[in-house]
Amino acid sequence: MNAPQAGLIGQSVKRREDARFLTGRGQYTDDIVLPRQTFGYFLRSPYANARIKSISTEAAAAAEGVLGVFTGEHFRAVGGLPCGWLINSLDGSPMKEPKHPILADGKARYVGDQVALVVAETYAQAKAAAQLIEVDYEELPPVVDCADARIVPGTVHDEVPDNVCYTWGCGDKAATDAAMAGAAHITRLEFRNNRLIPNAIEPRAPMRPTTPRTRATRSMWQTRTRMWSAS
Repeated sequence: MNAPQAGLIGQSVKRREDARFLTGRGQYTDDIVLPRQTFGYFLRSPYANARIKSISTEAAAAAEGVLGVFTGEHFRAVGGLPCGWLINSLDGSPMKEPKHPILADGKARYVGDQVALVVAETYAQAKAAAQLIEVDYEELPPVVDCADARIVPGTVHDEVPDNVCYTWGCGDKAATDAAMAGAAHITRLEFRNNRLIPNAIEPRAPMRPTTPRTRATRSMWQTRTRMWSAS
């Protein structure tokens, strides 16, 4: 990371990274190839909401170069990705936190949901083998509009039948109601707040070779400035 410098607020800061990118010397995770490196390819759902009735992986597992084929059942004991910020609804009840499995387990909840992972000696082998996986889907009604989520027949998570994660608010409701009741004029507006999420050129991808537990130096390549604990 670049060391912080004083007096930069309000100033035009010269970029340091342009030269290597403009001359083709930028390095991304995909540019790094290590000895004995393997490659993964995800088979993704073509449906926005579908029950996964069965997955046949035998042909993919027998394909050339394939080292392993994984589905949601392989990670049931691992758990899923937790929510980073848990809150309570206005009535004090905790928000509904459905499971977010590493691979879709029993149900695909959005187009592109990861249904299976193929690991092979090369990327081409992993991709070709993934096309051999047969998934029997039961397509379900999708939920595509937050405003209508309560009334549409589709359910994203079975444990949240009304599609409402929480009802949240802040401030003094009694004082607000009193002010509104005594207001000379009330204007009602409906706001649609769009989702905000930054998208980098490549995802958060770490790369580290497997080495014996010795005092030797370990190297890691990753796209973040913060390194999480790894063993």
